[in-house]
Amino acid sequence: MAHKKNKPAEKENAERWLLTYADLITLLLVLFIVLYSMAQTDTQKFQEMAESLAITFGGVGRSGVLDGGRSLVPGPSVSKERRAMSNTQERINRMIAQMGLQGKISVSREERGLVISIKDSVLFYSGSGELSGPAMEIVGRVARILQPMPNFIRVEGHTDTDRIHNTRFYSNWELSTSRATNVLQYLLHSGGISPDRLSAAGYGEYRPKAPNDTPENKAQNRRVDIVLMVSGFNKYEPKAENAGHSAPAEEPARENDE
Repeated sequence: MAHKKNKPAEKENAERWLLTYADLITLLLVLFIVLYSMAQTDTQKFQEMAESLAITFGGVGRSGVLDGGRSLVPGPSVSKERRAMSNTQERINRMIAQMGLQGKISVSREERGLVISIKDSVLFYSGSGELSGPAMEIVGRVARILQPMPNFIRVEGHTDTDRIHNTRFYSNWELSTSRATNVLQYLLHSGGISPDRLSAAGYGEYRPKAPNDTPENKAQNRRVDIVLMVSGFNKYEPKAENAGHSAPAEEPARENDE
């Protein structure tokens, strides 16, 4: 009589637990990324990360909103402000090209907003805080472009490390502050920008863009920055009672910049 051979029992896959473990580690990583991002003041990077997570884990066409929670995806007002900022940047770049000011005026996006950086030689005579004649036309055109935006505007004056000490300015602090204030005044009067949107600061030589070791680098540091602040930074600005400029930007209509 033939005997059946007993087949050895199939071994269970001892590595199945790795799948569950990998899922757990992935979820923990996502959790720590979200917690870390929320602990930072870098609003723009957090929003970019949130969009990426929503697309990755929410799938195309899904909202990415947890029940009873807040959406990780930026709302329409944030997206509208980004479009308005991009439109404004394009208009400033067109103005720079039209006036032949490449290399003398630059515009860039930073976490805090849109930064229009103007070399001092475009605006002032050496050692002076008063706007030159050509500078008034430049600042006036910038003012007309920025006027439709409701965001706060900060004007920042900067110098190089060369000391100034004359009858008008005791130090670079006074020079940089005077230059920022004079640009602010012209933004106010030529562009009709509301005064409660404007502020000025003088940083002297202490916020350089480049080391003050060559004439070229010093020229980069002698500048005035006009910063169109993103609405996320409005909470850090002191507000007058009933101030009405905390709303995100409306997208300005495209206009002729001339």
